[in-house]
Amino acid sequence: MNRKEIYWLIGTIGLFIFLIFAILGLDGFKTDSTLEINIHDTYFIIANFHFVALIFVFTFFVVYLLRTIRRKFKNITANLILMMVTVAFILVLGKTIGILDFFSVPSDNKTFVQEKNPVGQVMRIFSIIFLGLQIALLILLAYCGFETGRNHNPGK
Repeated sequence: MNRKEIYWLIGTIGLFIFLIFAILGLDGFKTDSTLEINIHDTYFIIANFHFVALIFVFTFFVVYLLRTIRRKFKNITANLILMMVTVAFILVLGKTIGILDFFSVPSDNKTFVQEKNPVGQVMRIFSIIFLGLQIALLILLAYCGFETGRNHNPGK
């Protein structure tokens, strides 16, 4: 890895730290801090770790996606970092889909009409959108792997 790649990596980590500080404040750097969300009549307490992981993966994904597209998949190191972050992004979206599916059904075991649960409908729509995004990321991962293999010539 050359110096330019190290500078890009340090710059992306700096951007990530700035985003954490801007969004979550000093509590974003504490391991035991939580974020409290009040939705309708339900009160959620979520550990900041989940938001930090999501912001980390999203920041690295966007930076290295733009970087590899700009370089037309010629930079092997940036391609490999993009592929690793894409896998992490797919895993984070999978966990998010599981959480959304959990909240899209009522907590009691009674039968209900889906049209009378607007929050459940919204959660289900987001779950379907994230599933489509996961499929698009898998296609991007396959394309990035193909382009990396095509551009990498071990004989040089």
